[in-house]
Amino acid sequence: MTSREERDENSKEVRRITISLDDETASIINELTEEESKNISEVVRGAIQSYYKIRSKGLKLEALETISELLSEREHVIVDIGLWTAILEEINKNAENNFWKIVGEIGREYGILLKNKNLRRVYDVLKYMESSNWYRVKIVSNGTYVLVLTVKAEVKILSHFLREMFKSLEIPVEIIEGWRKLIVIEKMFDENAEIVKKFID
Repeated sequence: MTSREERDENSKEVRRITISLDDETASIINELTEEESKNISEVVRGAIQSYYKIRSKGLKLEALETISELLSEREHVIVDIGLWTAILEEINKNAENNFWKIVGEIGREYGILLKNKNLRRVYDVLKYMESSNWYRVKIVSNGTYVLVLTVKAEVKILSHFLREMFKSLEIPVEIIEGWRKLIVIEKMFDENAEIVKKFID
């Protein structure tokens, strides 16, 4: 143990534990100690405390990774929910056909991006997009999902966006609009690409 670690641990009561690390994790810890000028104990304590804070707020690391990815690409913004609602209500009242065509085009582009991420299953796509905070996904049955929207005004724009996105992904779905929710039903195809069944339990 270095003299710095000794000073740090003597400043307050600590418990010593032994953990096993694979080579990749050990390399990450060494990199963090160098970059942040901290000892191993400080890095590990900080990581555990951060993880606990995330979990205690009901968040998941996978969701935070997706949010971080979306924001770092600078193609998404965080908007106050009141402002977002006002914008959507105005759009729903006054938007013309050209606007909805643009929404569809953006949905198709987004589908291409998700395809490049190898997202092929309806549930995986919906869970990935859930991180954008449009909705929360609930599984109703095999192949049927309910999206509980953040605000009712999202129904039309999100429905239009998702339909075109799934078309781009070549994933056949039916989307039913409800009151502050959307029902997404995955369709099953036979060898002739004909719809043979909908999963509705």
